[in-house]
Amino acid sequence: MKRWIKGSLYTIEPYISLYVFLFVLFVIGVIFGANLVGNLNFLQQQDLLFFVENYFQMLERPTDQAVLDSFLNILYTHGKYMIFLFLFGLSFVGLPIVWFLLFLKGVVVGFTVGFLVHQLAWDGFFISLVSIAPQNLLIIPAYLFLAAGSMIFSIRVMRLLFSRLGNKTSIGEVLSSYFKNLAISFCILLAGCVVEILISSQAIHLVIN
Repeated sequence: MKRWIKGSLYTIEPYISLYVFLFVLFVIGVIFGANLVGNLNFLQQQDLLFFVENYFQMLERPTDQAVLDSFLNILYTHGKYMIFLFLFGLSFVGLPIVWFLLFLKGVVVGFTVGFLVHQLAWDGFFISLVSIAPQNLLIIPAYLFLAAGSMIFSIRVMRLLFSRLGNKTSIGEVLSSYFKNLAISFCILLAGCVVEILISSQAIHLVIN
């Protein structure tokens, strides 16, 4: 098991600059999303606030079936997003889309936090802290890990195709490492979804009450 995991973690140490680039891209997305809140007119803000209040009211009386449905919906949403990252990373021309998807994830997080803080002040800050931060401490690294794996997969394939020197690594081995990256990223994502259901949702109840 340790050897299997090590085969996919080649993406960490030699490619720190890629992680820095992706993290900065995500942060720019967060800042951009937070600034979008100020561009909403009054009616748009009230419509969104009405939706958020209805969502909080629905959370006040959760059932076991509702919790299960929420978990499956969260897992499906994030899992689909991760599959898109993986598939677009299979080709060099798909890398800009991978960057855009990561940037878009930052925009969503930044807009959500910015809107809650803008509308609910300190209450919005505490709601963001308990409902968004815990699971994203796992989900965001999972996205970053897979996005970096996408870039490194493309780089290594390009080296194999155009390098004149002999290379002991085959495309099959590179692809296998990429699939391992996907598996590890999905496990981290799954843990984030569990945290969102078991910790974040309960914390929201306490804040609302």
